[in-house]
Amino acid sequence: MSRDNATPGNGLLLFFRVDDFDMALKRARALVARLEEEPHANPNTRTQEFSLRDPDGYYVTISAFSSLELRGHEAPA
Repeated sequence: MSRDNATPGNGLLLFFRVDDFDMALKRARALVARLEEEPHANPNTRTQEFSLRDPDGYYVTISAFSSLELRGHEAPA
């Protein structure tokens, strides 16, 4: 499918993990008119996350590292 025929925002989900969730949320709110999903705890990872659409319409999720990951340990399964 050529880019000229594709629907913007279709076909890609971006997921970023950040060590300063509060700062990322503050910056995101300054960049977009509204969030697609407000901050909430992901039931699978038990970390905070929120989602937005980038300028091209792609869905972007921002997730916090767990406290264990920040200390250099793997998160519990």
